[in-house]
Amino acid sequence: MTNEEITNASEGEKPWPLIIMLGMLAIVIGAGFILVPKTEEGKLLWLEFLGTNNHGEFMNPPLELVGELLDAQGDPWSADLDIPWKLVLLNQGPCLEDCQEMADVITRVHSRLNKLAPELKRGFLSLGPNAVTRDSALEAFGFEFIQVQNADLQNRLAASGVPNLSEGPLAFVMDPREVFFLYYTQEHDGNGVLEDVEHVIKLSQ
Repeated sequence: MTNEEITNASEGEKPWPLIIMLGMLAIVIGAGFILVPKTEEGKLLWLEFLGTNNHGEFMNPPLELVGELLDAQGDPWSADLDIPWKLVLLNQGPCLEDCQEMADVITRVHSRLNKLAPELKRGFLSLGPNAVTRDSALEAFGFEFIQVQNADLQNRLAASGVPNLSEGPLAFVMDPREVFFLYYTQEHDGNGVLEDVEHVIKLSQ
């Protein structure tokens, strides 16, 4: 084969592998721009679809509590958009040994969120006939005391597959739409709680 024939053969070849790679890259970039959620609602829909690392227990169905959780003065507590995520510790009656141990775990989880910590606040809700509205130890932990408008909360939680509070305290993750969707018992490891909370906050940003 002469040099002229080799040159003509080379000129006739198309760089198909390179064209295919560039085309795939363009599709991925385009899809990224199209699929990235533009609104808070869109972000939360993606969050529901992607889920969490699932160290906790998912509620089925999640429990919507829009406007129902109030602070000590009776003002809306969970509707705080400046601090969109909440960890709510629920207990039957006063917060005794088991409850205080769980409060300590939640406090350490919150502190280990580092730069994500301002995205979360903690509340304590006491239910039942021996419910309390103040506890200096919990306040020292940084928990805000909250109350609920609907006295039937325990039955509503049970309808979502949540254990009764008589079995021990529970901690709930509440999303920015004021929905409980994930909970933890005393058996759950603090590192798992931390991973889940970090995951959902990062996905929602």
